[in-house]
Amino acid sequence: VSGRGLGGGAASADVVVALHACGVLSDVALGHACSAGAAFVVCPCCFRSNPHLRVPLPGGGERSAPSADARGMAPEEWLGVDLGAYGDLTGLAEVQGDSGLQREAMHAVCALRAEAVEREWRGRVHHPGARIETSIRTFPVGLSTRNLCLVGRFGG
Repeated sequence: VSGRGLGGGAASADVVVALHACGVLSDVALGHACSAGAAFVVCPCCFRSNPHLRVPLPGGGERSAPSADARGMAPEEWLGVDLGAYGDLTGLAEVQGDSGLQREAMHAVCALRAEAVEREWRGRVHHPGARIETSIRTFPVGLSTRNLCLVGRFGG
């Protein structure tokens, strides 16, 4: 990363990596990746954490949500879901005792995040013709029960 970086203003990056990115921190990392046109690897965790954070978005995108301000956009608006549905889905991602249900909910949240990145990228006017490829990858559950990674790369 060059420039001031994540909290201090404009920066550029080739890749954004967020490991153990609790809750909305995953979305914040993805917003920074979109702003920089950077590849990303985001491993989400603790899906209900950091609800006070906002997703930073660059100027020039066609999306302007009612709650968007200088700090960014509310996570449910970034994801394009109703606040209640978002709360229900993240609650299911944290459910104990039903690993199948938990895994499906975690995957659904990651899929919403991948769609949000793609939607934001399509709305960008200063990267005409560029494309984004996103995928959801797994790693051995023995390393973490939150074994999903959202991976993306931008191309021209």
